[in-house]
Amino acid sequence: MTLVMIQGKIIPPQDAQVSAWDRGYYFGDGIYEVIQSYNGKLWGFDQHFRRFVRSLKEIAINNVDLEQIRGWIYQAFDAAKIPNAMIYFQITRGCAMRTHVPPADMTEPQFFLYVKPAPDNRHYVEEGIATILYEDIRWKRCDIKSLNLLPNVMASQEAARRGASEALFTTGDFINEGASSGFFGILDGKLVTRQLDNLILPSVTRQAILAIAERLDIEIIERPISIKEAFEAEELFTASSGYEIRPIIKLEDKIIGTGKPGKKTLRIIEHFIQDTRGGISFDEIVKNTRFQLLPAK
Repeated sequence: MTLVMIQGKIIPPQDAQVSAWDRGYYFGDGIYEVIQSYNGKLWGFDQHFRRFVRSLKEIAINNVDLEQIRGWIYQAFDAAKIPNAMIYFQITRGCAMRTHVPPADMTEPQFFLYVKPAPDNRHYVEEGIATILYEDIRWKRCDIKSLNLLPNVMASQEAARRGASEALFTTGDFINEGASSGFFGILDGKLVTRQLDNLILPSVTRQAILAIAERLDIEIIERPISIKEAFEAEELFTASSGYEIRPIIKLEDKIIGTGKPGKKTLRIIEHFIQDTRGGISFDEIVKNTRFQLLPAK
């Protein structure tokens, strides 16, 4: 079952339509979020909404009734009656004739949402995933959760063509993040992941993982991981709201570690599953962490 909402109205999925003049349609002029729910509760909603508000501010979509949007999200989630769900929602700048500078007669921002059952990610945990490297050809504001995802689509297509589950974006000799996920490595027993900056998304799941690693007394270092280090890593994994945590067992043609999900990765996954399925709120998980959700800027 999939529930769809447009501008606060729940409609049958087969009847979902947007205007041909929507700036999201021809410019990708908008931002989006994806949230998981566990056992009937939206997980990390306040953190996702903070990032959503930040993205709106960064691209200067200012005329949004945030409390109305918040209410619509909860209304749709309650109506869907899917305890373990994935909720996607987006806002575009509005509808108008095509021109780069938004015209004065543009409509109000356009809101779209759907709710569907969350994917079953257990096979990723048990088997791990293969990944490829892909040059990062995205723009230089990856900290904004923009609708402009063509490079991500291209990278994901190439990964699928080569029998892999994810593409890892590279700049020079370093790996930034995945096409649809954050990127982490276990190097010399330490958890390493890129620091928050303009080249990666400030992932909500990232903050939870770092808090869990702190709880497990795993030393954490925030810095880019080089391609050479990744090939030689003890363990690698990706993380996102939709796919949760996926161990990497193969990078290009190189087997990572033992070729099976690594021990530290599995410990982090175990605690992540216990927390999310056990009703522990996101706030409770991260309350003592030193790691921030959003970049300082």
